[in-house]
Amino acid sequence: MLNKKQHKACFKRTFNELSEQVWHLRRNKRLSLTELSIQSQIPSHHLEAFENKGYPFNLGTLAYLASFYDKRIKIELVDIEEDIKSLV
Repeated sequence: MLNKKQHKACFKRTFNELSEQVWHLRRNKRLSLTELSIQSQIPSHHLEAFENKGYPFNLGTLAYLASFYDKRIKIELVDIEEDIKSLV
C-alpha cells in the first residue's frame, strides 16, 4: 500500500501525463487555449492550469474534453511496485 507521499506523487504523475497528452492534442489541432475554451465551454484558466501544472480535472470534465477530441479515457490499474522507487 502506498504511503501518503507516494500516493500524492502517483496522482501528480498521472495528471501530468494526461495534461501532456491534452496539450499535444490541442497543438495538433492548432487551437489556442482561448479557442479551445470557447469550443469546449471549459474556462480557459482551468485549461491553462491543467496543461501547465497538471491541475486535476474531475472525471466528467476529462471525459467531456476527451470526447471533444474524439477520444476516450482508458483507466488501467497497474502494479507500481517498481515505479514507486522513482516517485519519491
